[in-house]
Amino acid sequence: MIRSPVIVIGCPRSGTTLLFNILSEAPALWSIGYESKAIIERYHAPAVKGWDSGALDADDLTAESRAFMLHEFQRQAAPGTFWRRVNRFRSGLRDNSFYRSIRRRGRSTAAGSSVSSALPQAGLDTIRRAVALRNRVAPPSGDICLVEKTPENCLRLPFFLALFPDARIIYLTRDGRSNVSSLMEGWLEPHTFPGYDVPATLSIPGYSRPRWAFSLIPGWRDLTKSPLEEICAWQWIRCNEAVLEHREQTAGRVPYLTLRYEDLIADPRSALQDVATFLAVDFTANFGRYADKLPEINIVSAPDAQKWRRKHGVEIERIQPLIEPTMARLGYGT
Repeated sequence: MIRSPVIVIGCPRSGTTLLFNILSEAPALWSIGYESKAIIERYHAPAVKGWDSGALDADDLTAESRAFMLHEFQRQAAPGTFWRRVNRFRSGLRDNSFYRSIRRRGRSTAAGSSVSSALPQAGLDTIRRAVALRNRVAPPSGDICLVEKTPENCLRLPFFLALFPDARIIYLTRDGRSNVSSLMEGWLEPHTFPGYDVPATLSIPGYSRPRWAFSLIPGWRDLTKSPLEEICAWQWIRCNEAVLEHREQTAGRVPYLTLRYEDLIADPRSALQDVATFLAVDFTANFGRYADKLPEINIVSAPDAQKWRRKHGVEIERIQPLIEPTMARLGYGT
């Protein structure tokens, strides 16, 4: 049975995938190894609520969906020792020049790029199956501590607390300017971040895809003709404000650990020691291998605190007044 699960949350492109991959390899933790969007949206896709948004409340959980999700999380979960082997294969692939060329093509608009984009995921699925055959994962004999990460969960915390009343939350924040810039990069990759096939025409300047990328935030319909930087700014604001509101409302009842992406990058040892203390697990056994060097995960371009100025300086300056109130709440100066 799943006990005291760990929910990793943060705005898309805030570093949650990096943190999740580190946690997923911890021997004390179990995970399904990828985002749970397909599990959650089997019964709770945005279309069910008229495409209002991707947000979910406690009242949305039904007996049927609860049973299905608990079963799938339990069925698909594997321990950190399993995912460490999977990620070792992935690391080897990332060093392969042919694989890197496929990924680059998948992030372009060149002919066949959609196929190239699908190949890395297909390869990962094959690796998982191969590792599973060689190292069969025995069903847990007792309780497991599940770690789960899906960015949309920023908008679904009451729903998840109804599913897992004893959940613990690790909230990763990132400077809004850098996060918005990274979201803009992601939006402009035609296949890497597929998003939602929304029932509305998107007339976003400089954007030709019919799909809405990343979190489907409340009020998204009002942004279908807005500049991309404004859409990304609102995604960052709405995701973070939803978490901040939940953290305040549940203070003293729901365990929260808030980390900064910038601190994780600058001093992984200290940040991961905080995580180990929060989860009451041994630091060296679970996170020691990443204390001095973090893995390379889902990077569009190399991390740099000032990259937003070079990539999207004019656009970010324009929306900075919009994000400043939330920046201040999160303790980021401008």
